[in-house]
Amino acid sequence: MFRSATDLENYIQENYPEVTDHRIDDDYWDLECTNCKVTRGFQVIRRDISGVDNARRYGGAVKFKEDFHAPHTYLFCCPVCKAFKQWIVFRIQLPSGASDGESEPFKAHYFRVTSLPSEGLEDIDELPIDPPSLRTAYRQAIRAMDANAHLAAAAMFRRALQVITRDLLGAKPGNLANELNGVVGKTYNGVVVTNNFAKVGYIIKEAGNQGAHPDQDPDLLDFTSQDAQDLQDIFLEMVRDLFVVPAAAQKAKDDFLARRKIVQKP
Repeated sequence: MFRSATDLENYIQENYPEVTDHRIDDDYWDLECTNCKVTRGFQVIRRDISGVDNARRYGGAVKFKEDFHAPHTYLFCCPVCKAFKQWIVFRIQLPSGASDGESEPFKAHYFRVTSLPSEGLEDIDELPIDPPSLRTAYRQAIRAMDANAHLAAAAMFRRALQVITRDLLGAKPGNLANELNGVVGKTYNGVVVTNNFAKVGYIIKEAGNQGAHPDQDPDLLDFTSQDAQDLQDIFLEMVRDLFVVPAAAQKAKDDFLARRKIVQKP
């Protein structure tokens, strides 16, 4: 519970990522389209303001009342593929630091509370459906990142790694470091697990441990958004080698066989 609007604003600033730099103007925000795999200016196709008598809708009425302590709901649309996403955002006026007496003393800052879907790559088609716990762990890692819970994201990436070693690669349950070393040389869907898999997995394991357990090193007590993003990239590198590249190679072969009407012998 909050005792004042100031308590609310302080909570938002401490717990949610600032996205002010993404805002171009009232009508466009610079966002990543996970469908097009590029970052571009998304159009604001609707902005609703909670707790008001009238909501402003682009293309409609422009006269409205605004509760400055209520969140805004933005609906963004990719101008190319027309995919859309929704953000719930708080706008907070903070001192601008201007001292010339002419500039505005306050500047609007925007903080994303959540997004639908999550901002990360939430689904990887090539990830095996079975066991379901693999996709569950990965999705929760991405959703934790979206909620600014980066320690939780690190723990979920580690969990996803252990599902891969045990349930897909058949490692003997035990210490994850031993599991990683134990699967080197095994074959999964025609792909030989290499030392690089174990090395990348070790990084994810250690980061996950830092997310799950307190550390004596003061430099390791926090896990930043950049740390979480880098860890996701490292996880995707491992997934790419084990699942994505083989799937792409198999699809290319199947497409060629179909075009040339070649029936592969059993």
